[in-house]
Amino acid sequence: MLFPRKVNENIIKDQARETIKRKRCKFAYDKPMYSNMKHLWTIIFACMLLCSCTNGRTGKAVEGDTLSLRHARHVRAVRCGDIMYIEIRNPWDTTALLRSIQVKVPVRRAAVYSATHAALLEELGVSEYIGGIFDTKYLRNSHLREDIAKGDIRDLGTSNAVNIEQVMDLQPDLLMPSPYESQGGYGRLEQMGIPIMECADYMEVSPLARAEWIRVYGMLFGVEQRADSLFNEIEQRYNELKTLASTCKERPRLLTERPLSGTWHVPNGESTTGILYRDAGADYLFADIPGSGASALSIEMGLNRAMHADLWLVKSFGSLTKEQIIDDTPVCKHIPARLLVCNTEEVPFFEETPFHPEYLLENLISVLHPELGLKTEHEYFR
Repeated sequence: MLFPRKVNENIIKDQARETIKRKRCKFAYDKPMYSNMKHLWTIIFACMLLCSCTNGRTGKAVEGDTLSLRHARHVRAVRCGDIMYIEIRNPWDTTALLRSIQVKVPVRRAAVYSATHAALLEELGVSEYIGGIFDTKYLRNSHLREDIAKGDIRDLGTSNAVNIEQVMDLQPDLLMPSPYESQGGYGRLEQMGIPIMECADYMEVSPLARAEWIRVYGMLFGVEQRADSLFNEIEQRYNELKTLASTCKERPRLLTERPLSGTWHVPNGESTTGILYRDAGADYLFADIPGSGASALSIEMGLNRAMHADLWLVKSFGSLTKEQIIDDTPVCKHIPARLLVCNTEEVPFFEETPFHPEYLLENLISVLHPELGLKTEHEYFR
């Protein structure tokens, strides 16, 4: 999970102006520097593959199977025989490398950190290769919960309090954590020599870019064709819905989330969620906050924008009413927007929507543009 940083209105405006300025101005050092760094990482990765993908006896290079990605920008993957080489870019500094690993494939015993990725692996038909899961209390998938209850899948503790003994006994082929900015590493887990595949898909450049990581996970577990087919269906449906929403003349002003403990956490305008709001035909009130990920705003800053909202979407673990929000934060009584709540205790929001953005897009279009008469099977916000 990303821990957003505190920001204020002036900083956001300055960042937005600087972003626009950098896009308009072509400084001699700017693009070449980024381009050179980009080429540098390409050369490094190519050299790594050239050195690694060789026949042990002859030293001749073995042709690798490079995964051609259409949307994803933070990952590269090449398979050479039964070894897969993965390069993951740092989503907070795209000129840097977050991690470069090699993994024996297909993976047959994985330790998975999030319910999101565990549910995806079940959808790909490889849940039998999930050896253990962290933070199981957030898992809603009934099949996976049954496997945990039977002992077929181990409960490995939480991401903040890892059960090291269980991990050591499991001896997984792969660890699949979700990284966050300023993370201090994985402690004793990194000393065990287990490959760590950091699932940085949530920091991708668009909803389809995140969903395309399905194909990377498919290659890891030996189900490339199934993963490719699934992603192609997602991509087609998403683009159909996006085109439909673009025909709407009105763009309702959208407010998201609610203040908690004096802070209003909102998705940035260039985050996968912010882009999805735009594709759904919404005028997202925080669209001008630059960057991917999320930001932590003061209640006053959030409220200034909230006063102009037509629709208010809030996620909550459990039922939630506007009265309850007002009891917790009285100033919210002035927000005129209609409130819709996604009860994540009842609906599999976090297990479905990250890799099925078309599900959420369909739901959002149906509530933002009821005039279209779009019927949805995936109702998250009610």
